[in-house]
Amino acid sequence: MNQVRRGFVVAAALAAVTSPWWGPAALRPLTFFGVRRVEVAGARYLAPEAVVRGLGLGPEASVFDDLDALAARVRAMGGVADARVQRRLPATLRVEIREVGPVALAEGPGGLVPVARDGRPLPFDATASPVDAPVVPHADRRLLEALATVQATDLTLYASIAAASLTRGGEVVLELNGGRVRLAMPVEPAVVRAVAAVRSDLVARRLAWRELDGRFSGWVVVRKAPQAPTARRGVGAA
Repeated sequence: MNQVRRGFVVAAALAAVTSPWWGPAALRPLTFFGVRRVEVAGARYLAPEAVVRGLGLGPEASVFDDLDALAARVRAMGGVADARVQRRLPATLRVEIREVGPVALAEGPGGLVPVARDGRPLPFDATASPVDAPVVPHADRRLLEALATVQATDLTLYASIAAASLTRGGEVVLELNGGRVRLAMPVEPAVVRAVAAVRSDLVARRLAWRELDGRFSGWVVVRKAPQAPTARRGVGAA
């Protein structure tokens, strides 16, 4: 198709799109508007190829197909929180997705599995796209909700959590790089902010600590790291 004819078709298409009653229906059968390219944005853990498959495009797919229906198919995929599909004339579809954020890695039959805050396993390949999240013994929803609160309140503190667990008394234990944090349930954002502030202050002052305890209302108890014994020269008996 020469440039003049191509420009005419695109101009006609733009005019037709402004006529929602008959425009898309009239243009859909034209092979010129058949889908030849799909762009995927927002996929961090899901493979773009999987998102394209989720669209369910047939051999005669057109950019003038129902975009809402295509977006609904993508939203139905595991690991997708929301999706939007846009057309770019003459032959491109752009899919923008928002993934369900993993909160933790839980032990599964085949190894560690990314899980959402409600305990749902997410179909993310952690070997292809590493999931940087705390390891938990199993997908306990109470623990995952607690981790989600920490994640939403202070991302720096959350990023330093290597593992998390619940005690028999229902308290949250967070294993950090170089220390431990204890929190009461339910975990409150104000307590998370207080613990994060104390931790930042200790780091800035280069003070060693082994545990931060946020279970007490209005207080963060700092338990210091044990001091290394000082070597002393022995004194022989006279």
